[in-house]
Amino acid sequence: MPNSYFQFKQFTVWHDQCAMKVGTDGVLLGAWITVDPIGVIYANRHTALRNADNNNNRVFSVLDVGTGTGLIAMMTAQRNPNAEIDAIDIDEEACKQATENIERSPFKGRIRVLHLSFPDYTTEKKYDLIISNPPYFSDSMKSPDKKRNAARHNDSLPLKLLIEHAMTMLSDDGKIALILPITYSDEVDFIVATHRLYIIRRTEVVSVEGLKPKRFLIEISGKTFSGHTSARDILTLATREYKRTEAYNRLTKDFYL
Repeated sequence: MPNSYFQFKQFTVWHDQCAMKVGTDGVLLGAWITVDPIGVIYANRHTALRNADNNNNRVFSVLDVGTGTGLIAMMTAQRNPNAEIDAIDIDEEACKQATENIERSPFKGRIRVLHLSFPDYTTEKKYDLIISNPPYFSDSMKSPDKKRNAARHNDSLPLKLLIEHAMTMLSDDGKIALILPITYSDEVDFIVATHRLYIIRRTEVVSVEGLKPKRFLIEISGKTFSGHTSARDILTLATREYKRTEAYNRLTKDFYL
């Protein structure tokens, strides 16, 4: 019988009531995303120093779309003590479990869980970061479990709609961070080109050394930054002997026991 919870270094994630359990994709995205104001990173040296002082204690506003267990929201809160996070999900049971997980965590005062669908979500707030480990199985066979279908399939949240709606909610220097199957690469490139967006970072994920990438992590922004060129690389998770690679261990060292 699968374990009903997953223990991380600073918090525990119960997932027995969620359609989608704790998995590698969520952990990868939570550990990989940039959780500092993007202008600080890509500005020139003089501006960076000035902005760093100004942003030292400012709120870093985050939206986690399809939060599920609350995993990525809690990882973000752990990585940035100034992050205040709204975590939304269309599934009521997932919201209840995310709320319970967050209430047991050290971050309960900084994460708010909302039960609603992303296309229906409107707010005056502008987010510095919008994260999603979205439903993406558009062509695969569906299961009899309606909740699992909603969590896995993109019928209610196509990728184009997700990105378009997210862009309306970003701050001036805000960005969108996603993890997607490699088969969505061309679609993302088309959306970015037609909406005049910018790819800030992209990492292709190889599950086992020697295989082709099956996933990619990507950060998208509505603007580019002085001196910045898009960073593209490859992350391999396991050796041919199925041991975690040093790169994967470095990325997740603050979370995995």
